[in-house]
Amino acid sequence: MSGMSEVEEESYELIVAPEPIVKIANEIILNLTRKYSIGEIMKLIKDNSSKNVYVVVSKGNPEKVNLIVDHMEKFCYCCDDPLFIPVPRKFAVLEPDAAYFERTLKANIYLALMKASENELHR
Repeated sequence: MSGMSEVEEESYELIVAPEPIVKIANEIILNLTRKYSIGEIMKLIKDNSSKNVYVVVSKGNPEKVNLIVDHMEKFCYCCDDPLFIPVPRKFAVLEPDAAYFERTLKANIYLALMKASENELHR
């Protein structure tokens, strides 16, 4: 085995990443959606449309995941530990669509764990 894992999100969507990244990403997503529904996250984005909202979590402690609204513009994307992952706005505010919003949020989590540059993230 190559150490890579494939996670099938839906029948047409496939994420390929190293096994440890898939494991941590899935834990972050599971814990985030246990704490906040997709609808609640979308509402938070709509209510704070002029502010950045981040998923904040430590790679070593993915069960303690939080959302932070950056009212004072003091946070930025960070793919080290702790992670500060921007929550995308497009499908929450501009073109509301819960399914696309959820997919772009998940993609940002995977991308941050793979240390993608900020311009590769969904906004």
